[in-house]
Amino acid sequence: MSLPRLISVLSVVVFASGSLFAAPKKDSKKKAPPAPVAPAKEEGSAAAPAAGDGAGSGSAVQMEEEAPPSDMNGTDENPDAPHDVFNTPTVTKTAPAVTRPAGYPTEEALRPITLPANMSEVSIAPHMMVAPPGGGVSTSDALRARYGITSRVQLGLTYVWGGFYEAPMATATKFHPGKAVGVDVTVLLQNWLAVRVGVPVYIDPVAVGLQIGAPMKFQFSDKFALGGLDDLLLIKISKFAPTFTYEQENAVNAYYQTANNTTTPDGHLRFSAYGIYNHTPKLAIIGRAGVDSVLGSAGGSAAGTQGTASTTTFLRGGFQFTPRKYLDVGASIGFEDLAHGGTFSPAGYLAVRI
Repeated sequence: MSLPRLISVLSVVVFASGSLFAAPKKDSKKKAPPAPVAPAKEEGSAAAPAAGDGAGSGSAVQMEEEAPPSDMNGTDENPDAPHDVFNTPTVTKTAPAVTRPAGYPTEEALRPITLPANMSEVSIAPHMMVAPPGGGVSTSDALRARYGITSRVQLGLTYVWGGFYEAPMATATKFHPGKAVGVDVTVLLQNWLAVRVGVPVYIDPVAVGLQIGAPMKFQFSDKFALGGLDDLLLIKISKFAPTFTYEQENAVNAYYQTANNTTTPDGHLRFSAYGIYNHTPKLAIIGRAGVDSVLGSAGGSAAGTQGTASTTTFLRGGFQFTPRKYLDVGASIGFEDLAHGGTFSPAGYLAVRI
């Protein structure tokens, strides 16, 4: 093939190829982009521009104005207030609840009228009158025991073991063994009220009495309590009514009953009240006052002497200290009869609980 002819063939081929690639395809039409959607028209806002007014996808939207701050001038700000940049939650501190030790209370004001179940207590309370109306010195003491059968029922036992006094028809003061013993039962009706019934007995000669009390105790706080009527009534059943307060009174009544059959008093009606103030949990200030009336014959006063007044007013005050939960010690002073200075009466107290 000659060169001019070859050039002519190549030119035709190149022209045909260019025409083939340059021709557009029938199905290659481009899709138009979607028209921008205008934002919804809000109530109270300006009207949105119309489609023919030049509004497009870049049109600005009018924003709602915010309300001005309540404190424009900053007068409510406290520059000294701490700033918590970590947003720590606020913790409110409360005082811890007051808890009391379990068991029998150390505070006398908080103690119940009866002992808890299975608890025992033994106590003594030696006391004296420096110059009773009958002359000499009169002292006495009783051993007292009580036991909590349940928290509401308590059993008690009392024994007057002796005292120093001047016996009837004697001229000297000396020690005399006691002859009075008794048993009592206390039943708690309410937390503030109980009933107590006891039977005191004198051994020689045999004399029997009946003792009735209505122990009451009102607790007003951890430190203060009022009570009374725990030794309300003592009446005789046989010969005379034995007492646990002064053995000299029992000796005088026994002497006049056996020697010349003199009528003895029918008993005692005693209205008494006491107050307790716990200065500290271990230290209590205790005061007691009341009126003691001799029933029946005027014979037999608080000191057991014949012919004295049938009604006396007594007053006593002292303290009680509890160094251990099982131990109480105390002392008091007072008058068995405020009308007679000789009835000045110091006393001690000791109690042990098991």
